[in-house]
Amino acid sequence: MSQTVSKLLDDLIKKLEEEKELLITTVKDSKQVEKLNKVIEEKRQILSDLSKHTAEDFKGLEEKLDQIKNLSQINLTIAAGNAQFIEEIFSAIFDEPQKYDQSGTVKQSQKGFFNKKI
Repeated sequence: MSQTVSKLLDDLIKKLEEEKELLITTVKDSKQVEKLNKVIEEKRQILSDLSKHTAEDFKGLEEKLDQIKNLSQINLTIAAGNAQFIEEIFSAIFDEPQKYDQSGTVKQSQKGFFNKKI
């Protein structure tokens, strides 16, 4: 049983690394979005399979679990950065009266590129 869990964890690590690369390239190339969606769906399936195991099945695999935690955090940071980048592009183009940052604080925006008074 532990070998099955170990293999699933290895597969998950592989998918997380693939996801990380795609998150980086998706900002530059929108064609990568389909690949990213596929990887996320495959990752979801692996997580579903892992959820069928008990905590005892994961004993001795703490190193892999830490690696998964670190990769997940990196991917989350990259995804949040991508979202903020896209939001800033839209803010530069269109005038937004108020903008909320990640902590929920209201920030006044600058005039948008297309909405500036001449």
